Amino acid sequence: MSVQCSLIVIRIAIAEVSGDPIADDLQERFLALYEQSGATHAIVDLRGVTYLSSVGVGPLLALGRKVREREGRLILCSMASNVESVFHATKLIGTVHGSPATFEHQANVPVAVQSLYRGE
Repeated sequence: MSVQCSLIVIRIAIAEVSGDPIADDLQERFLALYEQSGATHAIVDLRGVTYLSSVGVGPLLALGRKVREREGRLILCSMASNVESVFHATKLIGTVHGSPATFEHQANVPVAVQSLYRGE
């Protein structure tokens, strides 16, 4: 028996996402959870993340590729201001009137879910 849903919410429970071992583990877990869920869309809750190194972005990029293969959307949410500033500086998330970016972002999980179903 398998269960399929249109979206999956993944919460990162690691405060400091840095270093290859952590990034490799996250990537493996993200992809396994996404594949097993059968979801189209993914929301990644970064509420507990206080530091994200450049290597920590890799698992999110890999998940984003898988989500796009299913014609889904990947939304990041609940970012600490310093984590969000890294995404803005690297242009991985955009501003409201900016050019399209690699990742979408919303304030929190409920707003992210709403944006999926409103088609925003």
